[in-house]
Amino acid sequence: MSGGAVDDVVDDVVDDVVLRVQDLRVTFASASGEVEAVRGVDLEVRRGRVVALVGESGSGKSVTSLSALGLLPSTARVTGTVELTDGAVVHDVVTTPERQLVDLRGRVVSMVFQEPMTALNPTMTLGDQVAEAVLNHERVPRPVAHERAVELLGSVGIPDPERRARQYPHELSGGQRQRVVIAVALACEPDLIVADEPTTALDVTVQAGILDLLRDLVAQRGTALLLVTHNMGVVADLADEVAVMRDGRVVEHGPVARVLGAPDHAYTRRLLAAVPAAPPASAVVREAGAGAAPDPGPPADGRETVLDLRGVSLDYRVQGRRVRAVERLDLTVHAGEVLGLVGESGSGKSTAGRACLGLLAPSEGEVLLLGASVARARGRARRRLLADVGVVFQDPGASLDPRRTVGESVAEPLVVHGRDGRRTTAAERRARVRELLDAVRLPAGAEQRYPHEFSGGQRQRIGLARALALRPRLLVADEPTSALDVSVQAEVLDLLRDLHAELGFGCLFISHDLGVVHELTDRVAVLRSGRLVESGPTAQVFAAPRELYTAELLASVPAPDPARQRARREARHRLAAGAVG
Repeated sequence: MSGGAVDDVVDDVVDDVVLRVQDLRVTFASASGEVEAVRGVDLEVRRGRVVALVGESGSGKSVTSLSALGLLPSTARVTGTVELTDGAVVHDVVTTPERQLVDLRGRVVSMVFQEPMTALNPTMTLGDQVAEAVLNHERVPRPVAHERAVELLGSVGIPDPERRARQYPHELSGGQRQRVVIAVALACEPDLIVADEPTTALDVTVQAGILDLLRDLVAQRGTALLLVTHNMGVVADLADEVAVMRDGRVVEHGPVARVLGAPDHAYTRRLLAAVPAAPPASAVVREAGAGAAPDPGPPADGRETVLDLRGVSLDYRVQGRRVRAVERLDLTVHAGEVLGLVGESGSGKSTAGRACLGLLAPSEGEVLLLGASVARARGRARRRLLADVGVVFQDPGASLDPRRTVGESVAEPLVVHGRDGRRTTAAERRARVRELLDAVRLPAGAEQRYPHEFSGGQRQRIGLARALALRPRLLVADEPTSALDVSVQAEVLDLLRDLHAELGFGCLFISHDLGVVHELTDRVAVLRSGRLVESGPTAQVFAAPRELYTAELLASVPAPDPARQRARREARHRLAAGAVG
């Protein structure tokens, strides 16, 4: 492009390239000097095609995608060209004035963000938010814009869209909120949609529905889609092409079947090797409802039961009325085993985890830790009981106090509970902290630094060290890897597996990632709407689920192979239609 901010007219030959990125370089100013986030990226996205940008956190994929909308902060220095095609005109986003970019956003290119609650205004109805996107670019009466909003909500699969249009974001599920964000993005029928991790926070079944929606939009509308993700299964399910980024550069680029099936670059091979295996779709469909044997219960070797939920029901009070989150749940975890607790959002799995930690009292039934009732334990006896339970949370950043050093955070259980029934000295705590940080493979001196100085995977290792400080007999891990890149996730899972083998604790592993559960757990329990619908040895349940719901969950796990994923998608659609067997 030769005219800088001046628009160039496209030749008479119709070019279906909507986005063309050439030699893009993005540098950020920081206190320690300049940081080059993107280093010479070339990329094209065409109408009716899906191009996926993949890579670990910090690879530059999100910075590249934000460049397409001119949404980089003022601290960014951008060179190269980022061309958007607008009818017969090409705009270089790098040099186009902000007032023109405002017009392009929403009309030519729109964005679907990772977290819909952040993207949506909590004080506006859903209908008003979609209508606002229409009114920003079209001179139509507000009633017409509202009708268009209702139509869009219906087109993205929102049930009863006229009623939902009058509701607020908090009244919808996570998957429904993401559909609303997609409706906003489609309001002015843009030529290009940039979707930045649009399914990361969603359950596998909800994720599968969003991917179906995006696939249909691309096929029916001819929209171009730039998909940013670290999930190789999502790439296999949706993308036509994939560009693999590392350290700000594209290290591999090509058709998705070739890159995922026979990658050239070692980094791509490493990413794919880190993806947990998904169960075969054929087994899921063929065996669903075949009457697999029930959970045999305690191991034959009679190992100690470290956690026992007996007929546990759990309630919440919402606007003065009782809402039952868990209904008469029976669950056991034995010493030395890992039990996976799975289900969609709202199934009650995290609520059950809170009860196991003594944070929520059952309305019915009893929670037993090491044979003792949590509810009946008081004072010092309760503290001693809970000292035998460690917990690892989903978000390591939020679970660590930013004002405390890593050493202080890891030592906190020793300060609160002591050790072996006695108070610990400062020297004993320092020695134990160094021992723990070494066990979770963190560098020397880590105890003197603060959480923000570590990566997400390293912070989760810190959380694991803190959870194991008192050598617990039970570990409750609530979605401990869902916020991590696949390679980092693999490292944390390997570490957890090694520590479990060494220390022999029982573990309740709560997750919606069935690939991880398949890889890590001995037994699995499946929750649906607060009820236990299936349980048993993981290999058995995953190979031959008795419940259609379990089979649907399993078929929704994307596999990082396009051919296998196509078969899994077809299997899921047959299951949804009730065509089992």
